[in-house]
This record gives sequence, structure tokens and C-alpha cells, in this order.
Amino acid sequence: MNTTKTFGIVAKPQDERAQRLSVETINWARGQGCSVIVDRETARHLAPGAVEPSQVVDRHEMSSQCQVLVVLGGDGTLISASRHPAASPPLVVGVNMGTLGFLTEITAEELFPTLEAVLNEAARVEPRAMLSARVVRQGKELLSYTALNDIVITKQAIARIFGLEFSVDGQFAAMIRGDGAIVSTPGGSTAYSLAAGGSIVHPSVDATLVTPICPHLLTWRPLVLPGAAELSFRTVMQPESGDGEVYLTLDGQEGVGLTNGDIVEIRKSKHFVKFVKSSSKNYFEILATKLKWANQ
Repeated sequence: MNTTKTFGIVAKPQDERAQRLSVETINWARGQGCSVIVDRETARHLAPGAVEPSQVVDRHEMSSQCQVLVVLGGDGTLISASRHPAASPPLVVGVNMGTLGFLTEITAEELFPTLEAVLNEAARVEPRAMLSARVVRQGKELLSYTALNDIVITKQAIARIFGLEFSVDGQFAAMIRGDGAIVSTPGGSTAYSLAAGGSIVHPSVDATLVTPICPHLLTWRPLVLPGAAELSFRTVMQPESGDGEVYLTLDGQEGVGLTNGDIVEIRKSKHFVKFVKSSSKNYFEILATKLKWANQ
């Protein structure tokens, strides 16, 4: 069943291959009778006249204005394009134009057959969980965020170790002293959490991961908690520590400085992302390729 859809296009900036494929995708979508919108940053790198001004949209609005979001780049580009929540999330087609690419698993050669499958409602689609976080300072909500991969509380490069009073569902769980902690979704378990020694968790598992960063107590180990768990981290900083020595970052792309006594509350978000999967590779083939497990 071929239905008219609006395609959103986001490409890695200053990547000539991604720009060329953007134009091909725009022309292909128009040839199918579909509408097209293009991320503002992407449009700046396209040839004049490739898209009309009315088709250019800010990146944070893309997910709410299209049914199919085509992202040409690496995992960073994909996260930047798809991490903004939408009431009706689009199908996200991530095309790997970068290096490692755990999330952007579709190759350039697979793009148009995949888009054909999307139009015919025959594509493999996998929902991915997101996290929501809010920062509470002196009893008042300061900020709230949504993340696709991970939420990190960590110290600046030359700051001292600090403490995180960690609670689960309102119950004290541990005092984490060290360089911080990573809270990740299963889909984000192969990112920063993995580099810090965290477990790899299949994206279909309903779980939230907590991975300490260089903990002072050597018995500390990564935790895999139920997806419904509500987590709380209260910063415990040394008296001589200054504001901004501890930082909260979202997917490595957005952040805010924390002060002593700030509380970061994290839970599974009501929002999610729908990734279109490669028809030629399964999850374990991707792991084996990206992590070089198949090498002898």
C-alpha cells in the first residue's frame, strides 16, 4: 500500500557524499508524489534551488512535521535529528555515512529499496526507548530534557572527585564517589556506557542502565534496572568545589552545570523513536561487525 507521506531530510554537514545523496533522496521522494522538508543546516549546504524556502525547517521541529525522517550521516547526526520528541514519531531511516555507526545501520546502497519498503508498509521497524530527566534545585524544577542514548553526570577535566547519592524508586541505593555516572537506554548501551565498562543490552529489553565512571570504590559494578525504575541522583560536592565543576550532559550534545545538592531525576520517557531496520543484517551481525568480534 503506497501512501503519500512527508519525508524529512537531515544530512551530515560538509559531507559531500551526504549532500549528494540528500538531493537524490529529495528527487526520489518527489518522484513518488511525496512532500519533502529539509533541515535548515542541511539546506545551507545544498545547491541553490534544490528546495524551496517553505520546505526548510528547524531541526528540532523535523520529527513533528514528517512521517519519514531520513538521516544521512553518523550516529551523532542521527541522535541530533531524532532526539526531539513528537506526539506521533516518524519512521527514522538512518544511513551510515560516518565511521562506526551502531544506529545508522542502513548503507547508501540500501537506502532506496528501504524507502520503497517504507512506502509499501513492508519495512522492519523497531521502537527505541528514550529517557527523560529533570534537574531540581532547592525544591524547584530548573530544567527538563529528553535523551535517546544516555544521560551523564560527570566532573570537569581538572575537578575533584564528587559524590552522587543514588536512589531507585525513592529508596536509597548507594553513594557513588568518583568521576560520575552514566544512565543509558538499552539502545545507548553500546555508546559511552560500553566504553565505561557497562553491559551490552539488546534494544528490545525494557531496562535502564546505570554505569559508574571510574568509581573510587572498586566493588561498584554497572547495574541493569527495570525500565519502569525512577532514578534520582543528588550531587554531593566538596566545600571547596566551585559551581560548574559537575556537569549534566544529554546524548553528548546538550548540557548544564550542576551545583551542590542539585537533584537529577531520570525515568523512561513516554516518548520513543521508531527506527527502520536493515533488511540484510540482524542485531548480532551488526555487533560482530562494529566490535570486530568476527575477527580471528
